[in-house]
Amino acid sequence: MKYIHVDGQERKQMRWADFDYSAQGVYFVTIVTQGRACLFGDVVGDEMVLSAAGQMVMDVYYGLETDNAQCMDMVVMPNHVHFLLYLSHTGNMMLSDFVRDFKSLTTCEYCKGVADSGWPPFTGHLWQRSYWDDIVWNDRMFEFVRRYIALNPSRWTRDAINEGHGPETDHIVAHLKSLR
Repeated sequence: MKYIHVDGQERKQMRWADFDYSAQGVYFVTIVTQGRACLFGDVVGDEMVLSAAGQMVMDVYYGLETDNAQCMDMVVMPNHVHFLLYLSHTGNMMLSDFVRDFKSLTTCEYCKGVADSGWPPFTGHLWQRSYWDDIVWNDRMFEFVRRYIALNPSRWTRDAINEGHGPETDHIVAHLKSLR
C-alpha cells in the first residue's frame, strides 16, 4: 500500500491501516540511525560491544518502562536498535508515543554526549524518519523475534541494515509474515 506524503513523494504505508496501536499486545520495533551511521559501538566476533552512546540508548529504553509499557528484549547495534515492547490495556499509550519519546530522549542525551564527551557528531537527525514495526501475533512469532534479537550481533555480516553486509542477507520480514 502506498500513499503520497505532503512533500509529494510516494511512500510505502508503514502501519496496519485499521489496527489500534494502543491495543494491548507485544510489538517488535526497529529504529535506524540517519544515514545508517554507526554510532553505538562495534560488533566484535559475535558480540555487540557498546560504546558509551550505545549504553545510553539501552539505558533510555529501559528507563521508559511504565505500568503501561513493559520494555522487553532489546539489542543495540552499531546503527540501529531492535526491541520488543508490551503495551498493557490499562494505559492510553500508543506505540508511536513510546517511539517518539525514545527518539527524543536519546537524541537529547546523544547531543549532550557530543558536547561533553566527544561522541561522534551526527548530521541533521540522529534517527531516520519513522520506524519499522510488526505486531507479535502469536507465541511462535514471539519466540522467533526474541531469538532474532538475541542473535542479531552474530548475524551482523548478513544484516541488510549493515552497509557492509555480504552477498547473503537476512530476510526477516518474509519470515515474520509466514509466522502470522
